[in-house]
Amino acid sequence: MQAASAEKAPRTAGSTARKLALAGLVAVATTVMLAAWINSAIHSIFLAWDFPVFYIAARMPLGHLYDPAAFAAFWQQQLQPLGVVHWAPYVRPAVFAVLTRPLGLLPYRTAFLLWVVAGGCAYAACLLILIRRFDLPAFSVPAFVGYFPFAAGLVSGQDNCVFLLAVIAGWLLLEAERDWLAGIVFGCCLYKYNLILLVPLLLVLKRRFRALTSFVAVGAVLLAFSAALSSPRQYLDVLINIRKLVPDFSPVGLRGATAMAGIPWSYPLLVIAVLVTCIWLMRHLPLCEALCVAIVGMLLISPYVTWYDSTLLLLPISLLISRSDFTLRMLCILVLVLQQLWRSDRGPIEITPAIVGLVLLGYFFVLARRGRHKLIAGSSIATMTVSQSSPSLAGRLDSLWREPGVSSWLAQAVQEMEARGHEWLGDRLQEIR
Repeated sequence: MQAASAEKAPRTAGSTARKLALAGLVAVATTVMLAAWINSAIHSIFLAWDFPVFYIAARMPLGHLYDPAAFAAFWQQQLQPLGVVHWAPYVRPAVFAVLTRPLGLLPYRTAFLLWVVAGGCAYAACLLILIRRFDLPAFSVPAFVGYFPFAAGLVSGQDNCVFLLAVIAGWLLLEAERDWLAGIVFGCCLYKYNLILLVPLLLVLKRRFRALTSFVAVGAVLLAFSAALSSPRQYLDVLINIRKLVPDFSPVGLRGATAMAGIPWSYPLLVIAVLVTCIWLMRHLPLCEALCVAIVGMLLISPYVTWYDSTLLLLPISLLISRSDFTLRMLCILVLVLQQLWRSDRGPIEITPAIVGLVLLGYFFVLARRGRHKLIAGSSIATMTVSQSSPSLAGRLDSLWREPGVSSWLAQAVQEMEARGHEWLGDRLQEIR
């Protein structure tokens, strides 16, 4: 007994040391990613590029919220002397401009700093939720921090991270069957309605009518207040003339991809095909996967979607990492961390979001067609089943699905993989010493 205890103590100490070493490596890699983004942002001409639209809306009388001439005059008088070189029209419903009014009480640079901090905190909350919910591996954290649509959207002054957090909150409330609150949260997401319009269809297909009712009610209230605060006609004029007001705007998704390919006539046909596919998938897949399909579908078919909106892909990519085999998981990490896939020297690559979206949609289509999903007791999140197994470690890695309790041999394979990984890390650290 004493001999066994003596052997167990060094093993426990060694395991703890390896875990601490792994945590240290993850922390260092995450810090390096953050430092790289901060350095890039400081020297980028796109720092705070999109923030003027929110700041001007916070200072502008609500009656002139959709007046491009008033926006241009404010920019010229107040912001151009500060070195701000760009402005854009406000395209959110008018009621949401009321929520940003406190920004107008602050100096421009202070307001931008608080805006970025709020967005960063929202993204950190998203990561904590997804890592805990999907039991994501620790080495994915630096990749998430290096995700280009998130980081570039944040430093340019966009609200992409806050919107992602709102979508995740709505999903969690649906999972908890708190449908009234879920509908309210999704209703508040209508401030970017071009990215949320498949959600009510999802609620219908999943027969979540209480959530649908509260969603419609919140939408009606927001519409009424917006119409009372500012002219709907002016708002429609801004949307119709957006390409003239923002000449450098380049849509992504299928609209941007077909335009780049020189076949814009195929865009309506592809929209119909994707929409039909999404409806079929949302009907047959469990709730989490169905919401991911709704997100991917809107990013593909929306005529007004840009590169930083791909921050929403974090939810389906996280699910894919947690459910996929080892090889596919590594590919997902590469998609997150390789900035060359998302940007070039001339700026963001518009076709990448469409390619990633179609690949994700294809994954969910294969998943539904093969019928290889099942509900976990007490949860609507699906986990994959494996048709064949291999006695070797390589074979187990190829069929590994990181969902606790899938089967006893899967748990054993996970333990074996982790043990060998710790041994390898310990050996490398010993060599360094």
